[in-house]
This record gives sequence, C-alpha cells and structure tokens, in this order.
Amino acid sequence: MTTPRLARPHHTPREIRWGLKAKLILSMLFVGIVPLVIGLGMAFWQGSQEIRDVNGESFKALATEAARKLDLLVADEVTRTSRIASEPAIVQELEHRRDRLHVPPPPAASPADSDAEARWAAHDPELVAQITGGPLATLLQEYYTGIHSAPDQLLPQVVRSATKMLFLTDVQGTLVAAMTATPAFRHNHTAWWQGAYNQGAGKLYIEDVHFDEKINAYAFTISIPVMDSLRYEVVGILHRVVDAKEFFSPSTHVIRFGKTGHVMLIDSRGIVMSCPILPTGVSLSDQSLIPLITPLQPGWTQASSDGHGGKTTSIIGFAPLPETSRATNGSLSGGSWHTFVWQSSDELFAPIQHLFIWMTIFGGIAVVLLAVLGYVAASRIVTPVRALQQAAQAIGRGDLQTAIDIRTGDELEDLADEFTRMNAQLEAAFAGLTDQVTLKTQEVDYLRQSTDQILDAVPTPIVLIDARESVHYVNQAARKTFHLAPEATPPLSLFTVLPLDAAGQTKLRQEFSGTASETRDSAAPIRNKTPRDPLAQSETHEGTLDRPELQIGARTYHYQWFRLPSRPGEDPQGGLVLRDVTDDSRLQDQLIQAEKSGSLGVLTAGIGHELNNPLFGILGLGEAIQDETDLARARSHARDIVAQGRRMAAIIRDFTGVTARDTAAQRIPVCVETAIERALAAMQIATDLTRVALHKTFAGETMVLAIPDQLQQAMMNLLLNAVQAMKGAGALTIVTTQADQLATVRITDTGPGIAPQHLARIFDPFFTTKGQGEGSGLGLTVARRIIRKFGGELRIESREGAGTTCLITLPVIHNQSPKEGPCTASPPCSEPQPSRS
Repeated sequence: MTTPRLARPHHTPREIRWGLKAKLILSMLFVGIVPLVIGLGMAFWQGSQEIRDVNGESFKALATEAARKLDLLVADEVTRTSRIASEPAIVQELEHRRDRLHVPPPPAASPADSDAEARWAAHDPELVAQITGGPLATLLQEYYTGIHSAPDQLLPQVVRSATKMLFLTDVQGTLVAAMTATPAFRHNHTAWWQGAYNQGAGKLYIEDVHFDEKINAYAFTISIPVMDSLRYEVVGILHRVVDAKEFFSPSTHVIRFGKTGHVMLIDSRGIVMSCPILPTGVSLSDQSLIPLITPLQPGWTQASSDGHGGKTTSIIGFAPLPETSRATNGSLSGGSWHTFVWQSSDELFAPIQHLFIWMTIFGGIAVVLLAVLGYVAASRIVTPVRALQQAAQAIGRGDLQTAIDIRTGDELEDLADEFTRMNAQLEAAFAGLTDQVTLKTQEVDYLRQSTDQILDAVPTPIVLIDARESVHYVNQAARKTFHLAPEATPPLSLFTVLPLDAAGQTKLRQEFSGTASETRDSAAPIRNKTPRDPLAQSETHEGTLDRPELQIGARTYHYQWFRLPSRPGEDPQGGLVLRDVTDDSRLQDQLIQAEKSGSLGVLTAGIGHELNNPLFGILGLGEAIQDETDLARARSHARDIVAQGRRMAAIIRDFTGVTARDTAAQRIPVCVETAIERALAAMQIATDLTRVALHKTFAGETMVLAIPDQLQQAMMNLLLNAVQAMKGAGALTIVTTQADQLATVRITDTGPGIAPQHLARIFDPFFTTKGQGEGSGLGLTVARRIIRKFGGELRIESREGAGTTCLITLPVIHNQSPKEGPCTASPPCSEPQPSRS
C-alpha cells in the first residue's frame, strides 16, 4: 500500500526564495555585525569624547597660564607707572598748583585756562615748550628713557615703543606735562580722568581697547591718580596710552602649537586685542560665541564656530585676567579681558578622523571574516539538512526503504537515525491500516444505527434539515404525527413534511435564513447557533408562554431550532424539535379561569367582611330607635344610621374599583386621634366593651393626608381584631406619637398573642387563627391595603402568651387644619395624658 503524495507548492519565477544557506550566512552576518557596529560606534564615541576632553583641558590650562602671564605683564606696567606717579617732585609740583587754585576740584574753567587751551590747540611754541620741555616733562622723559631709573624700574624696549602718550594733568584735568604735543589740553570731561579721579579718592583705571585717532591705532590706557604727600586726596592724574598690538603681541604671538594653534586676547565685548591671525580691534565673527568664552572662571567649550570665520565644530579654551579685569570693570563697558586658545578643526580632529578610518578598516575585515566563517558553518549545516529533505521526499512518495546516512556527530545525525526508525514504524503502521479503516467504518455504521434508533424512540417529532431546506431525516414520531407514507424517504421538501399555510412557511423561511425582523433566540438562524443535543432541554423560553408556535391543522406546536456539527466543506445543518401543546393550552386556559373565579371570591368575601360591621351598627341603631321616646336621641340614631349607610357605600365603591379613580387631590388633612375616637365610638355600637380597660395616650393634633372614612375603617378593623383576640375582656392600650416626619399609632392588647409560625401569614387573605365562624381573615389584609394607600406601613409584633401590638406609621403634614372639623379626642389631643374607660 502506498501513501498519498503531497503536492509541493509551486514558486513563480518572480518569487524570490531564500535558501537555508543564504539565511544562515545572513543571520551570522547580522548577529556579528550588529554587536560589532555597536561596539565600534561606542568605542569611537568614547574615544572622541576622551580626545575632546583631553584637548579641552589642555586648552584650558594653556589659557589659564597665558592669562596669568598677561596679567603679570599688565600689573608690572601698572607698578612702573605708579612709581612715576609717586615721584616726590611730581607730587610737590601738583600740590603747589592745587594750592594756587584755592578752589575745590574740579572747578569751572577760568578765562586764563580757556586762553591757554586755545594757545595749545594753535600749537603756540612757547606753551608747547613749557609743557613738553618743563621740569615735569623732563622728569617723565627720564623715567621713560630710564636715565634715573633703577634697572628693575626701567621700561622694557617693547613697552617704550608701545607707549604712544605719557602725560600728567592737575586736579582740574588741565595738561601739566607731556612727552609730546599730541594730548589734548583739558581732560576733566573724559571717562578715564573721572574714573581715576574717583571724586578725589583716586582709583586705578584701565580703559578697554578702543581706536585712538591721535595715535591712529587701537590702544588701551592706564590712568593712575597722583596722591598728595599725605596720601589723602588726588592732586593730579598720570595718563598713559599704550598700543595694544605692540604691547601684547610679543607675549601672545610666541605661544603657538601645531600648525594653527595659538593664543589670543579679547575683551568681554569680543573685541580682539592681540591675535596672530586677526587684526586688533575687530570683533569675533560669531557673536553667539562671546558669552560662552567670557565667564569669570577658566574653562573650555565645544562650539559650532571658531571665532575666526569658520563654521566647523571647534574646541576653545578660555581664562580671564582677574587682576586686570578688576581695574577694567570701572570702564564705560564695564567688561573684562580674557585669553582665547584655539586650533583649527582640521588639525584638532585629525586624530579622531584617523581613529574612525582605522576602526572602519577593522570593521570591514571583521565583516569579511564573518562572511567566510558563516559560509563554512552554513555548508556544514545545509548539506545534511538537504539529505534529510531528500529522505522526507522519498517518504512522501511512499519509499520507506531508502536509508539515510549522515555522519556529523551531532543532533543532525540523531535526527537522521530518528528518520530511519520512523520509516520502520510507518511501514509497520501502514501494514495494519486497512484493517483499522474497516473497523472504523463498522463502528461509524453502528453509531449511525444507534442514533437512528434513539431518535425513533423519542416521542417528540424531530426533523433534520440542510441549508437548502431539504429534509434528510424524519424520526418515527414525526412520521406518525404528520402522517407520512412509508415510501416517503428523504430527501423531502420541508413543507411536504410540515403542511403549513403560506404565513407559516414564510415565517419558518425567515427564521431559517436569519432575515426575520425580530428573531427569537430559539429561532435564530442555524449558522449563528452552537451545535447541541436536540434532546437536551434548552435554557431559553423553557416553560414560558412566549415560545414560537406553529399551527398545523387543529393542533398547536411549540418548536425550537437546533444546529448539528457539519462535515468539513459542507453547509451547516440543523433541525426542528416540535412539541404538541394543544392540551397544555386548554389546561392553562382552565387554570386562568379558575384563578379569576378565586379572585372574584376574595373580592366578594372582602365586601361581606367590611359590610358586616356597619350593617350590625345599623341594625343596633334601628332597634334602639324603635324603643326610643326621646326625639333628639332618635334623630341622633338616625344620623348615625345615615353615616353607617354612607360608609357601606364607600366600602362598596372601594371594593368594586370605583376608588381606583380617586386621586391624591381627594385626600384631606385628617386628625389621627379623631379617626381613632370615631372608630371606638362606632365599635361600641356593635361590640360590648364593658369588660375592656381602655388606656389612651395621644400626642396631640397629629395630622395626616388621607380619606377619613377609609382611615377610620382601618383603625376599626385593628381595634376590633384586638378586642376579639381578648374575648371581650382585657386591657387595650392606644398610644400616638410624632417624631420627625412620621406619626406612629401603637395598639396593644393583652390577648393570647400569635404563634411564630403564623406571623408570616397574618396578612394573607382568608388566613385567620380564630375559630369557625368567628372571622373571615380579611380584617388585617384590608387594613394594611388602606394604610399603604396613604403612604404608611402596618407591622405586627407578637409573642405567644404575651399579647399583640399593631404598629401603624403614616407621613405627617404640618400647618394644616382638619377639613372635617376640629380635632377631638378624649382627653384632648393638645394635652397628652392617659385616660381609662
């Protein structure tokens, strides 16, 4: 016997099919490349960061050291200039000039000073010779040339050449002595003079770099106050103008590293003071770079520009000149001086680029090695797998004799051995397959016959239907019920089996196809149902009156759809279970009629019970009238008879449904105590109360919204029940209370009480614990119905042998007067006190 072959899927030429070897190679490359790329990337990133950090810290240290040297250079010049300002001859001469003025500095210009200023502007030879060749000018020249200076006080050659102007002013800012005729005559209006004068206290003042038109160069100035011999006040200002480029370039241009690295000096405005590349006086090209490199602490930063016109990423070191910056903070710009250490990005990041190139080369070599190793490993795996594939194809063709020879010494060899064992087991299994198929066929036939016998034994008609409304099975009960001929064998038309009218056929078709507008769960379409046992009881609509019905002839059937498991590739199949309910419907109609008769009996008995009390009262009053000679009392009895008659009419209206049309608007404010008193008065007419001790404790005018006659009727029923329970002798206690929004009436008797097993049924109609002929069992039922109609509640508390208490609660109304007259009670409602009768 050969097994069926499975067709292999056909691949179109356009379909790209990856082989196992290619997948393994790609997987190994992916597994190797991803960690490699991540590792190399992280190493490159970490290396780049470390190189940046090292360069940045180096630039920071270089900037700090350069700032320290430049700060010392400026401090030395300030010290040398201060020595000139402290020369005794200069101090003495300026004190004499101050004393001759006899005015507090700075005074207004005198006519003589104005004339001297005009002469100086006109280059008067006499005045020029006096200022540039006088004793003070000679002294300045000697200090400048170093004729009378000590070696450590001698101005260096670079400083002498950078100093463009050196002159002295008095306390009024007037030029006193100068080395050249270049300075202006009056200076008290200038910022540097006012800053150094400092309102007579004196202060070192270093002016920021600016373009000086007199020397035609960018310069900075050093202004030192000349103090009097007591060091108390300023007597003059020594002013020195220095060419910034000539002064700083010998100290900054020599600091070079690499091909492009250098140090430059800038102020807080970004103005270049000294740079090997940029000219003095220009501003940095990128203004956003200035706040990054001009803080008051040394450091380094990575910026998007280099300040020299380039837009590439740069690393810049910076450091302030602290001592010099303290003096320049008093200038107009209020800025500070900073060193700027920079190197071209191409040169700076060259090591990082080399690192990247070498890492790329290393990564490429690693990828090639991974591809070669992946190819070798894939070949070692794919070759035995292909052998296993060929073996599987042989098994698919039914060739179970082909041996599989794989010697890899791993799991693939074990898998080949398992294939060989599987071949042997399949060959043995196929040998007995025919016998098993025969046995299974016989078992299926047996199950089918058993199912048919079980369904035929069911007394309920069952019809099995396919999706085309074709009946392919009818059980014996259905054949008998619907009178099918023995030769009528499936398949049959559904409506041949079920002789329905046109409306019934349309209904079944809609339910079967699911197009009915209101489909019941039991009549849902077959495809939406879960397969189930047709003989099992359904949870939906079981025992209810709303199950779907069919009228077939004179019989009525309840029916239910069910679904059967379908074979693969076939439409869902289902069926109908029908149950003859004709006799059940008749029995149900009889039960309904009997229930109506019973309800009518309850109504009749209730009317009789409620009419007995006023009727007995009418009879008693009628007998009293016959023997009454007093006309007034006879009229009183007649009025009572009329009242009892009206009460009987109200009872009849209530029981016959007329009161159902009453509305809440017909209710009036009623005094509860008055209703109790009237009920007691009416009860005394027909009942002997001579042996009953009556105790009444009333709360006052307790007003409720009710119909007086009906409330009196309920109270009388409860009072009469209590008197009858005590057999006409005992104590009857009536208490009314009012709390919050509720009025409570408590009626307590000393009768025998009610057994616990009877308490749950005392409000049932016709239930009574009295003897035969003593009561109808409707008094409590009627009383509770009336109390509830007025929004209240009636509750019974009783213990056997200890009496019974009736608790009535009704909603209270406030600020209302009774419509039926004043609230009367004995004793009066307004003064609660017990009374006994």
